[in-house]
Amino acid sequence: MDASERIKGVLDGSIQPSEISGDEELYYMAERIYGREALENMGVEPPVVPPELGAIAPNGNGGVEIPNLDGPETIVNTQKKNVKGRRKLIPLIMFLCLIISSYNVSLGLGSIITTCVEDEPIQELEIGSSSQINENGTLYVVWTMYGLNNYSEYRLEWSVSQNGSSNVIETGNTTWITSESARITSRNWIIENPPYSYLSTLYEDDDVVGYSNGSGEQIITKLSENNQQSTHCADNTRLIWTEYSDLESKDAWTEAGTGDLIDGALIMMFAGLMMISARKRA
Repeated sequence: MDASERIKGVLDGSIQPSEISGDEELYYMAERIYGREALENMGVEPPVVPPELGAIAPNGNGGVEIPNLDGPETIVNTQKKNVKGRRKLIPLIMFLCLIISSYNVSLGLGSIITTCVEDEPIQELEIGSSSQINENGTLYVVWTMYGLNNYSEYRLEWSVSQNGSSNVIETGNTTWITSESARITSRNWIIENPPYSYLSTLYEDDDVVGYSNGSGEQIITKLSENNQQSTHCADNTRLIWTEYSDLESKDAWTEAGTGDLIDGALIMMFAGLMMISARKRA
């Protein structure tokens, strides 16, 4: 039976059910004419369709099903979403970098990142003096010094006066290279016209490290600012970018409120990149 006779048989109902089951075109034609339920009652089985890649979705054209594959359009849409995500992220990163570099120049990252380590003093220097005058008018002055650094050269200078400070009795000094951390030195003078006063200065390797002065029962002792505890890290909070690998070193930090060539270049670069990326996003 040729194709025209089979089609005629479907139309007038004279075709055998077995012939419809084996022909996909005849089955769909008979399904549109008689309905699938009538064909099932006649024992006609639908043709077996081999599986295809992708999701199968009917298109509404007589039950013909076509594969729905992820084509180039889907890939392009995914790439566009990724590009949009990067365009949103890049301006934000550039803005954060601009804030960090600007803050480092104005206030210093050291005010937040406390990694700078002060140099601990070898020893804490202490100097003091005491004075006493006896009934015979002899003035005794004793100096006590602690925290001396070994192998440093020290010099103690003094000036003793009477009648207040108008008449200088003696100006002298003593020098030594210490091998111990403490030293006591004493001197005495005859005071004919009290009251007396004395001024004394302690040097370490020709640098002034302390004072101790007295007048009657009043004694004033002061350490030199050079001997006070170092405050380099607290006073220098701007990070030097070329020294970022050693944040604990004092050489990596300098005074805030100023900037060098690298700071200016970073600020300009981050600001420019932020503007360019924001413009591309728009």
